[in-house]
Amino acid sequence: MAERARILIVDDDPVIRLLAGSALTDVGHAVVDAEIAEAAIPLLGETRPDIILLDLQMPGIGGLAFCTWLRAQPAHARLPVLVMTSLDDSDTIQKAFDAGASDFIAKPFNFSILAHRVRFLLRARDTLQALEASRRNLQEAQVIARLGSWELDRASGFALCSDELYTVLDLDPLETPATVQRFMQGVHPDDRTRVQQGIAQAIERHEALDIIHRFLTRDGQIRWIQLRVKFEYDADGTAARSYGTVQDVTAQRRIEERIDYLTRHDPVTGLANRARFTEVLDERLAQHQAGTLGAVIHVDLDRYQRVNDSLGHEAGDALLLQVARRLAEALSGKARLPGKAAIGATLARWGGDEFMVLLTGLPSPHEASRVAHRLLGAIRRPFRSGGNEVMLDARAGIAIHPADGQSTSELISACIAATHHAKSHGVRDLQFYSPDINTDARLQLQLEAELRAALASTDGGGLMLHYQPKYDREGAIRCAEALIRWQHPTLGLLPPSRFIPLAEETGLIIPLGEWVIRRACRQLREWGDAGLPIVGVALNLAASHFLDAGLLPLLVAETERCGVPQHLIELELTESMIMQDTEFVRAVLRDMHEYGFRLALDDFGMGYSSLSQLSFLPLDTLKIDRAFIQDMLGVPRQAAVVRGIIALAKGLGLEVVAEGVETIEQAAVLRHEGCDLVQGYLYARPLPADDFARRLIA
Repeated sequence: MAERARILIVDDDPVIRLLAGSALTDVGHAVVDAEIAEAAIPLLGETRPDIILLDLQMPGIGGLAFCTWLRAQPAHARLPVLVMTSLDDSDTIQKAFDAGASDFIAKPFNFSILAHRVRFLLRARDTLQALEASRRNLQEAQVIARLGSWELDRASGFALCSDELYTVLDLDPLETPATVQRFMQGVHPDDRTRVQQGIAQAIERHEALDIIHRFLTRDGQIRWIQLRVKFEYDADGTAARSYGTVQDVTAQRRIEERIDYLTRHDPVTGLANRARFTEVLDERLAQHQAGTLGAVIHVDLDRYQRVNDSLGHEAGDALLLQVARRLAEALSGKARLPGKAAIGATLARWGGDEFMVLLTGLPSPHEASRVAHRLLGAIRRPFRSGGNEVMLDARAGIAIHPADGQSTSELISACIAATHHAKSHGVRDLQFYSPDINTDARLQLQLEAELRAALASTDGGGLMLHYQPKYDREGAIRCAEALIRWQHPTLGLLPPSRFIPLAEETGLIIPLGEWVIRRACRQLREWGDAGLPIVGVALNLAASHFLDAGLLPLLVAETERCGVPQHLIELELTESMIMQDTEFVRAVLRDMHEYGFRLALDDFGMGYSSLSQLSFLPLDTLKIDRAFIQDMLGVPRQAAVVRGIIALAKGLGLEVVAEGVETIEQAAVLRHEGCDLVQGYLYARPLPADDFARRLIA
């Protein structure tokens, strides 16, 4: 295969087209792209691509329909198609292969792995083309020279064989008797009965035989042989003569096995993927032995996404590989019981940062618990990622067969529900499934649906912002912190802790943050229109917002639409977010500050911020965590920390805010130390917008 290939990328995401094209161009390929299938069709004739990278979810005719159309065109029927999809469930993958895809790669993907995958498919195409050409040439040669062929007199049992037959089967023509018995001796023992039954059945039905089986060479190597046989019958209908050909299809078989492997295994860890795990679980349930138990364990990593976002996807993939190896090692001894056989175990990557484990042959649920604790312990040991030490945590949900489910889907749903219950209820280790969890899961699903509906409604569906005022040293309100609440129609007023974790888990945190931005800007405009004193508003956004490229454009658009000066919007950053220290986050913060938005570091002193970060980040405000404020009057060291933070902020030219102020004595000390702003229950709890407005004019 030539090093340089022509590649056509079809994807409506310009970022994917740019990055994938750049990665493939860097390794010597020529790349053209199209954003939709309709635009790609004329490029087929113009560029004559060697391979197509195809997105499944596109406007227009879509990736599946385009792939089906492509396979119906004689000129492109064998053109390799690598499907790129963010949907890695077995149904989507099966549909892609049914439409004619050659392989798939799940988004987001490592671009160096993409280049290797393209190289593999190009090599596979060349190999398949060579095999096809070889087969055609062999068929033509058989007509003339009968190469790789044989004729058998079934009465005597002796055959007339061509020289090529001995080459294909790795037999010595001088030492090998040309008999059916000798041929059958070389057939792999596990395939011998199948071949004999196939021959007998073909004779009985007066049909030709076409069968693929394994054949053992003289040195014990396995070759895959395609055996084609036709029979001639005498007047009594007895098979008197047979003739046929043999063909070595080992290379083709290995390619098919590789493709089959890729569809059943995770490309990052090499573990069984979701599709393969469900197949194995189906098989094990069918083979269940009475008197034993099975267990399905769902392992969900904590803090992995933070590592992935901060160190990059390549480091994230390497970390996943380390996790997979740790889990495999923890299972290698499984829970071998004294004097008994080892418990059977299957490990798979379920997707993202989730893993699945199947245990069979358990004497009791306690053994599943023991294995799960071993898995969690393996994950909690420090990992190395480049020059960094990384700590991960995890939770595990366990479903027991047959008590918690009779089918694959029931068991998988049960163990995942147990994990989610553990996360939502603060269970650190493992959680066995129980029927009560289903009730809680249904409530969570209902709450998720209602939150989606609230975000989609024009009035916010009960979502609201409360505002906690921040007072200066003269006792005047200078600004406020906006805190979200949800007036649920049946559950009453819900605090953020009731629905923010749900929003993060379900991907609603970004639209929820967008709602907060829009509502806060509109509220500032309403207060301004009412002639109230001008105050700023601080917004709490999740770390994922600062990785969203749409955050800054939204802030600019909303402040301009509402006529709100951008310096009145302050964004509160968490220390964990700035610890990511990615160039993207740094650039976003710089751009925000240049537009005039203020930046505050929230809960300072409770995380891992370094002085270098404080000096290089474009911050305006430092907020002292309430934990220091609560104990500073009774604990001298806490008081020293508060004084140190205030002095540090002043030295860096930052404004200082103390949160959680609850007593007059705390306020007096803070004022004396030079703290600029204070907020807390001493002054006011978070207030509805109307109550806050009344405070402004009081």
